[in-house]
Amino acid sequence: MTGRILVWDPPHVFEHEWRGRLSGDNVVRYELTADGEHATILDFTHRGLSVANTRGWVPGTHAFLDRLAAHLASEPLPDWNERHAEVAPAYT
Repeated sequence: MTGRILVWDPPHVFEHEWRGRLSGDNVVRYELTADGEHATILDFTHRGLSVANTRGWVPGTHAFLDRLAAHLASEPLPDWNERHAEVAPAYT
């Protein structure tokens, strides 16, 4: 993968290009917004994927974000492969 950082505004926004042989040219954006005093909303977008690539990337993104949520809650991390397999049928 290659790319450039497009937006760098810590701790609120990180946006970067994601260029790969299989994925093509994409843009990934992470945006954090306070939600009250003790919560934060993560707005994640991944633009530029083809429909075929989306079917593969979306379940993986779910698996990674589920692991992030568990980590932030100090809970055991779900197995990435198992979670991917659970989510993938919804995108086929």
